[in-house]
Amino acid sequence: MWCNNCKPVFLPLRGGAIFLSSFLALYSMAGGIFLFLKGQFLYFTYPEPQLYGGVAVGVAVLAALGCIAYSNRSYMWTRVLFYLGPFVLFLCAVRAGLMIFRLNYYQANVIWECNHGGQLYNSTLAGNSSYSGAGDSSNGTIPTGFCSSGFHSLYLAFAFALAIDLIVQIYAWFLTWRYKAFLEQQAYSSMKGPMGPGIYA
Repeated sequence: MWCNNCKPVFLPLRGGAIFLSSFLALYSMAGGIFLFLKGQFLYFTYPEPQLYGGVAVGVAVLAALGCIAYSNRSYMWTRVLFYLGPFVLFLCAVRAGLMIFRLNYYQANVIWECNHGGQLYNSTLAGNSSYSGAGDSSNGTIPTGFCSSGFHSLYLAFAFALAIDLIVQIYAWFLTWRYKAFLEQQAYSSMKGPMGPGIYA
């Protein structure tokens, strides 16, 4: 069957799927934690950052389950992940679009935070044209790198990262499909005869 060795970083199908799922789980969990801790500095409507962060954590959990499924050669969990994949991809695509659109919508708020010591945006203070202080930073401050790079760079970085995230998720789902097909072929071959050459997992 074609593409039984489709893989990242020249790893076999199963090893490549484990590697990619581990990578996806790690950066998705990191992104989810960031959105829970600092998301309010970029998205100002509750519970918007929490929802975005929750989706990221959910992706991380599914990717971790994928690692376990591939490690144990579990056909049942591989099937579950395969059928959940399109729904998760659709949800993540919608989330990516919303995050990019809403970040651009909140551009003035983010710039205000950077111009006032990184404090969390306050509509009352923002409406006071004479206010120029750093104000209350008890809720933390926006990461300084976001301000030093400028909003346009921040916006492009977020858009690029979300696009790459979708590509990685699509490829991870592709590997899930290939590994599911491999397990099915392996089960069929065990009943009908030896497996063909060149299949490694």
